[in-house]
Amino acid sequence: MARKYLITAAAAVCIIILASVPQCCQSFTTTMHEVHPTISISKRRNASQQLQMIFRDLVSNDEIDLRVSITSIEKKDEFEKFLQEDDRLCVIKFYAPFCKACKAFGKKFRKLAIDRGDPINSIGEVARHGDARFGEIDFSSKLVKELGIKKFPTVLIYRGSDKLSEITCKNDAIEKITAEMDSHLTLR
Repeated sequence: MARKYLITAAAAVCIIILASVPQCCQSFTTTMHEVHPTISISKRRNASQQLQMIFRDLVSNDEIDLRVSITSIEKKDEFEKFLQEDDRLCVIKFYAPFCKACKAFGKKFRKLAIDRGDPINSIGEVARHGDARFGEIDFSSKLVKELGIKKFPTVLIYRGSDKLSEITCKNDAIEKITAEMDSHLTLR
């Protein structure tokens, strides 16, 4: 817990320093409404890049600000590539952006993807590899008809090209998905 606050404080200090670099590294002389910096742009850029590198080092191993890795799938070849990428479970959500139930389920699905999938830290690197990979397919994709999806939101769980289960999502859908994932992980 102390490490979390230390890293957050150090990151905040770096942000403050990074934000103040342009102001403290310039001496301005105003002539005819133009601003002329007396320190070269390359020196200011180098100072800024050094501070950004320090900031990246501080947050690269930090899991405070995790984003989720959910692959957006639009075409059949993207779908097949996603399934064959590795031997982990593939949890794929089919949704419609205008659907209220899909929006509500989407928040829970993102949380599940952070907990069980591959969360990404603030600089875009995978923080840790999870039990499954998560994907989503919009209702307008031709894949929806090809796979026979009739209700939204629906979740399909695959391992490789083998379809393991199909869950039409209602209030207790996340619990069902988690139970299905756990049962397929123990069978492996």
